[in-house]
Amino acid sequence: MLFFALFVFVLALSQVGRIGPFVWDGPRPGAPTPNAAPAASDPAAILARRLADGELSPEEYLERLSLINER
Repeated sequence: MLFFALFVFVLALSQVGRIGPFVWDGPRPGAPTPNAAPAASDPAAILARRLADGELSPEEYLERLSLINER
């Protein structure tokens, strides 16, 4: 019963946007996603994002960055 009440509360909150002190801070239509790729095709920026996201280790980042800087 508690699970059902919580489900209804979250559903109503997501539809209305606010219930008392509770505000739904979900994604807004047309808003960029937090993990969106950089708009520029700058390889160093893409590498930095991948490092921040944990996709690359610091060693891999430095190795690939040195390859980019050789160009």
